[in-house]
Amino acid sequence: MKSKLEKISEAVKKLLTDKEFLGSIDAAKDAIISSIESGGKLMVCGNGGSATQASHMVGEFVGRFGFDRPALPAISLFDLATTTAVGNDYGYGDIFSRFVDGLGKEKDVLFSISTSGNSKNCLKAMESAKIRNIKNIALLGRDGGKMKNLADTAITVPFNETPLVQEIHLMAIHQLCEDIEKHFFGGKTI
Repeated sequence: MKSKLEKISEAVKKLLTDKEFLGSIDAAKDAIISSIESGGKLMVCGNGGSATQASHMVGEFVGRFGFDRPALPAISLFDLATTTAVGNDYGYGDIFSRFVDGLGKEKDVLFSISTSGNSKNCLKAMESAKIRNIKNIALLGRDGGKMKNLADTAITVPFNETPLVQEIHLMAIHQLCEDIEKHFFGGKTI
């Protein structure tokens, strides 16, 4: 039986030769850079473990990733009071779309994270983004689910084991953070 580290290592080796996967990370990076350069912001959402990764990504943008530098414009679409109020008054499926409806502008990017690719509240947020001409980037697992079809750029980690998908999602997030930070603030590396 393979250890967790062996599974991760094999999965990463496979993805490092997957042109579609690597191309989707580059496309996501380019879309986020273009958004920020034109005065837009990054809005990030997800459920459960993906919610914590969404908040983590925003922390890397607003705080720092590899070195001290000015903040980049990003917001997590999770706030305890807002989420519970919207969930109670409208339904859990609306918790992210209400943020997009209230904060989203045409130059922004919505970055939705889902290991299944079928999170209903992420799908609804993506639909709201489409209506507002906001770019949709989705970080997905398995076959990409329904979210893959709504995404302008879908980064799909084609594995079925949720922990493995989440571990690779974090690697993809960190790659995006490093590349975007380097683009705006120089070639420093961590």
